[in-house]
Amino acid sequence: MRRAHEEIAAEVDACLKRYRASAEESLRPLVVRYCPFLHSEAGGAEYRKLIELSAKMQMVGHACTEIGGFEFDKRRQHLSCLFAVCCFLGDSFLDDYGEDASREYVRRFELLLTRGWFDIRTDRERAFYVTLARLFAVRDVFHPMLRQALWSLFLVQKLDVELTLNATPLCNLSREKKLSLLRICERDRSGHAITVLALLLVPSFALERHHLLYAVGSLISSIDDFGDAYFDRASGKPTYMNQVKQPAKVLAGIFGNTLNLLNTNLPHSHGRELLKAFLSLYYATRLRKHYAEKLKRSSARPVYE
Repeated sequence: MRRAHEEIAAEVDACLKRYRASAEESLRPLVVRYCPFLHSEAGGAEYRKLIELSAKMQMVGHACTEIGGFEFDKRRQHLSCLFAVCCFLGDSFLDDYGEDASREYVRRFELLLTRGWFDIRTDRERAFYVTLARLFAVRDVFHPMLRQALWSLFLVQKLDVELTLNATPLCNLSREKKLSLLRICERDRSGHAITVLALLLVPSFALERHHLLYAVGSLISSIDDFGDAYFDRASGKPTYMNQVKQPAKVLAGIFGNTLNLLNTNLPHSHGRELLKAFLSLYYATRLRKHYAEKLKRSSARPVYE
């Protein structure tokens, strides 16, 4: 049992190294052509974060694809990288340019989703639009579940922006209701994102298994927010993980419950074990990040593999 666990953990580590190289190969031409700043010396830290996110997206996509009954081939690797670019740039529009820019992005992205129009103003926006167009060129965006997941992902981003920028309504709630709302926001962010990823890779993904992927996405959000808890708190961003009491204990409970859910509801398979091993690795690294960040304060998020 222990040997099998060590073997799958070693495989995840090898996959992540391979997927960093794959992300570099897939994304460098796109970035250099449409958003050269990211590949410059000044944008180097951001580019490294993009590569790390792309490797993580490929790793999760690999497991989801195998659980869906298909091979994680080069085409699916590339789709995972493209989706990672959309997530990375979308998050940067929300987080990196101040309150006015965040609200404006929400308005403009709603226009894109409802009318199909996007007025490109910067290289970063051009890269976002080109990447989105490449994704939608190979997948049917009118697939009902994919369309619903994309819209739901937008709505939770909109809620996240409002909770961050307009603290008064949140402060007026009871602590119980405040934590409930923050938990819903945390749960839905990556819950909807992993649904989009799975449907991009396996449009026929079994309906009865989507709730399991949603739970995995929710866990990933919790792990991310725990790792960023001190940075977010210093930035004035409320999250469930930086507001709840005993966050380490709460996260441990979410982690254990999610793995039990996978063990109970998914038959044993290489894809399932790969996903569990990745989640365990990600959980361990973000625990270390949380306690490392506790000892320092920084104006920029560091890059963690």
